Amino acid sequence: MRPLGKKAKSTAPSSPATTGIDVLPDGVLKHILGFLPSPEAVRMCVLARRWRHLRRHATGLRVSCLAGGKAGRDGSPSPKRIRDFVDRILLLRGHAPLETFELRFCTFDEDGDGDDASCLSRWLRHVVECKVRTLRLENVWVDGFELEDRPLVSRRLTRLELEGLDLKNGFCDFSGCPSLQYLVIESCEMRDADKVSSESLKHWRMTSCILSKDSSTVIHARSLVSLRLDGHLYRAPVLEIMPSFQEAFVRVIHENLDSGYSDDYSGACDDEDCYSCYGAVDGNYKCVLLEGLSEAENLALISESKAGLKQCPTFSRLKTLLLNDRWCVAPAFPALTCILKHSPVLEKLTLHLFSKGHGHKMEMIGRYNPTDKTAAIPEHLKEVQVKCEVVDEKVHKVEDPPIYSPREASFTMELRGEK
Repeated sequence: MRPLGKKAKSTAPSSPATTGIDVLPDGVLKHILGFLPSPEAVRMCVLARRWRHLRRHATGLRVSCLAGGKAGRDGSPSPKRIRDFVDRILLLRGHAPLETFELRFCTFDEDGDGDDASCLSRWLRHVVECKVRTLRLENVWVDGFELEDRPLVSRRLTRLELEGLDLKNGFCDFSGCPSLQYLVIESCEMRDADKVSSESLKHWRMTSCILSKDSSTVIHARSLVSLRLDGHLYRAPVLEIMPSFQEAFVRVIHENLDSGYSDDYSGACDDEDCYSCYGAVDGNYKCVLLEGLSEAENLALISESKAGLKQCPTFSRLKTLLLNDRWCVAPAFPALTCILKHSPVLEKLTLHLFSKGHGHKMEMIGRYNPTDKTAAIPEHLKEVQVKCEVVDEKVHKVEDPPIYSPREASFTMELRGEK
């Protein structure tokens, strides 16, 4: 009991109660810091000593190395300052586990001595030692920025995104990344890549990449489930056996920049300069692109020139097929007829006719009527969907190819209005 006349000492805390974002546990704050660009994350550290500790253990690093002039005269940081900044933040965090590392750069070589590549390689080795799971490298300016010609080795890496880089043959060997499942390659040069290999890869997107003129790049990815090949230049890649393969989107542009040929999917192409399709499969020269896609269940083929297909492989598992108007050349429809005759279990055919992008305003759907047998229509083809901007004379010409006919009683066409 305290003496009479004396007040009890206050038990209230001497510092104000923690409020706002500070009440969150360390694990949540580390995750939040991982989504901030690195300069902003550094600025957060002036709030308190706790934040400095959290920054060193943030789950992600997002660095943008968009330097200005040699001395940063335009107000942006100089290449040397950026390089020192990245070196500093990597040094401070040590080898703390890292979920995501994103690097967007133009140059960090101030004196032009070619130190960019060695600097980038040093950073890559560091984040790999941090057991990074998602890695993105984007070159936004330097033309022909080469990565080291040796394999990337990481047991933890699950997603890799590369943009604007020159990929050599050694780097494209991903056998040292046994957990890699997602690969995104955009606007990269792969002229020297003879083979891309991964036993674990499941999803691959390759957009606007330059491949070899002389030989087809071999793709070894036995676990691949989906592929998006959008606008490659020069020879099409050869896809090796993929037992788990399910779906693919392939858009072929005018590949042969030297000779002017653009015979996109010509399975009977006799011209060795036709880069888009010509190549050896099992000792025979044929359309290597379609051969590699023949095990797909869902397939979209977009061509920017008339597809002159004369022969093609059998698509024994193909259930849904999407083609654009370049496959539907009247009056004989050779390419369309060829691929449909070699699709014995096809159930749904979708045609995108004379539309730009996804701007389809009209849609016609034809469904199979089993009560009326017509030899021209295979029984397995249950639905034909036609999407277009407007139903005009060009569309009417494509409505009536010999393999299916909406005017036959076996197919009932339903016209829908604007989407």
